[in-house]
Amino acid sequence: MEHRTGRRGTVVFLAVAVGVLVAATALFVVLYVQKQTDIGKVSDQIGTSEVSLADRTTRLARAKSAVADLDTERTQLNTTNTKLRSCSDAARNSVAAAQRSDKTAFEAAMAKAFIHCRR
Repeated sequence: MEHRTGRRGTVVFLAVAVGVLVAATALFVVLYVQKQTDIGKVSDQIGTSEVSLADRTTRLARAKSAVADLDTERTQLNTTNTKLRSCSDAARNSVAAAQRSDKTAFEAAMAKAFIHCRR
């Protein structure tokens, strides 16, 4: 009988060990599935972030292009403004010389006006 009890104890021990191993396996499967779900969520967030980043990069490139265009336009307007100021200063000086009846100053101012006011 002792021999049978020893065997029964071994079988019970092995059954408990198998039960613990099955439970541990089930726990690892659950943890694995949860991590895969988390990885999927993170992957989706990365994809969304990449799309958002690409969109913002495109918008930034457009904004930089617009700034460059506006800077070019500003330079052109400054050049035009300088030319127009030279013309208006010469015209103003010719009017002032005419009001003073200063023929020499008038002729000098008109010469400058002809130079600066040509288009």
